[in-house]
Amino acid sequence: MKINTEMLTVSAVYISCAAALGFVFAVVPNVELMTAVIFLGGYIHGSRYGTVIGLFAAFLWSVLNPWGSGLAYPTLLVSQVLGMGVIGFSGGLIRLIVPPVNIGIKGIIVLGLSGFVLTLFYDVITSFGGFLPLGFNWSMIKGVLIAGIPFTLIHVSVNTAIFIVLVP
Repeated sequence: MKINTEMLTVSAVYISCAAALGFVFAVVPNVELMTAVIFLGGYIHGSRYGTVIGLFAAFLWSVLNPWGSGLAYPTLLVSQVLGMGVIGFSGGLIRLIVPPVNIGIKGIIVLGLSGFVLTLFYDVITSFGGFLPLGFNWSMIKGVLIAGIPFTLIHVSVNTAIFIVLVP
């Protein structure tokens, strides 16, 4: 298998940009551009590269996070990495529905819905990934999920807006 050094370099730029933006906005709860950058990596370069960008960017951000390394909770790390891998992969799939030329209102709606669904998916799987090592029972998990609804609403709303305004 021949390695495409140009795409390897481009992927490294997306990975570093996504991880850096993750750190820049980490002090602002539930506001981030990492998801959009990873999605765009897949949207512009295809699902395969989007997946790689998502996996590596999430891994770097989580492991090097000064507020707590993902290595402390392996199930959370795995859910973050897989979640962002799915987001990068999805970017490539959405490109098949909304080609990047003349996106139009239909495309903006699809991109907004993509931001909404993918962010909600990410929040759900990372919530469960964070609970697994703590051994919470279902009623405790349900209580924590309910308490987290305002944070999820902010995250999903902000990312939906980012996908509507910045991604196109």
